[in-house]
Amino acid sequence: MNPDSLLIGYPTADDEPLHWWHVADGAVQAWGCDLDPLMASSVYGPDQAQTDVRVIALLPSHLTSIMGHEAISDANESQTIAAAILAAKAHSLESDKVHIAATLDSEGRAVTASVGLEIISAGLARLKELNLDPDAVIPSGWLVPVDHDGAVSADFGFDRLVRAGNIIAVDDPALRPLLFAGLTVKPVAGDAFDAMLVLASEKTDLNFRSGLFAKKKRRTMDRSQKRRLRWMVAALAILSLAIPLVQLVQFHWAAHAADEAALAKATSVVGEVKDPDSAERALDQRLLDENRGNIMFPVPASALYSALQQVPNVSITRMSYGDNGIVSATLSAVRNEDINPVLRTLQDAGFIITATPRTDATGSAQADITVRAP
Repeated sequence: MNPDSLLIGYPTADDEPLHWWHVADGAVQAWGCDLDPLMASSVYGPDQAQTDVRVIALLPSHLTSIMGHEAISDANESQTIAAAILAAKAHSLESDKVHIAATLDSEGRAVTASVGLEIISAGLARLKELNLDPDAVIPSGWLVPVDHDGAVSADFGFDRLVRAGNIIAVDDPALRPLLFAGLTVKPVAGDAFDAMLVLASEKTDLNFRSGLFAKKKRRTMDRSQKRRLRWMVAALAILSLAIPLVQLVQFHWAAHAADEAALAKATSVVGEVKDPDSAERALDQRLLDENRGNIMFPVPASALYSALQQVPNVSITRMSYGDNGIVSATLSAVRNEDINPVLRTLQDAGFIITATPRTDATGSAQADITVRAP
């Protein structure tokens, strides 16, 4: 079925009443001639979007020049149309001041239509003032059907014309003997005229809304696209929540596996224990029983690293461990005053320390220290 459409005469002057026809459901529903066709036609219903109605503007025949062009052998459609546009420009007396539209007719021959640049631009500006942005601007005579045995005339109210093939001209009694001599002119009126308007949406191939005057496409989404977008947003939100949850579960499993491995290792040393905390206490007690707890490397080393974590400006550049339970290390900082808090922390924890301050080649403060558990 043909879409809803609003056909309007193309404005050629300011404050000009425009003929209009509203086509819907395969019939002309209303028509008239008003200064504001959009308001007069009530074409947009309360639940009808502007994109649901196709606006077609009809240029009067006296403003356009239509030419038929001979077919070019071994040329595709694009090449044929391009050649026809060049020929139409060459035929025009002011080729730099015309806008040309082109298409192929039913026999595959190119047809061009020319209109002045000022006419097309001024008309579009006037329609914009009426809140109309036509989807197509075509010569009114292009709607008139072709009679291969004669000519056809039509009266649009703002334009009376005669068509014979691709020849479209103003219906002037003085021109009929010159352009349509010997042809029977059949008028299109009544129901036939309405049927011609209903088919207008299928005759927009010779469209002046091309090139510089092409209509800008509005990016819109239909209901299915909006529904799909909502589902995608919901899926993204669920996925964003699922990723950290999965990572948390994986971390929990990894931590549990590590605890199980540590517990199994400790069981082989201290015997059967219930949990990692019990295993740690049992290991500490065994070290104490063997008098190895305070001379083991982890005790002074962990104390040193714990003290370093409290002073962000101090780093450790070297560390070694001796069998006597003494950890030797070199601390580095910008100033010696920055190293002192580390030493005080170790002393407050009960460790026996020594410290020899010095300055390296870069000017940084360093201290060679030893740490021994009491």
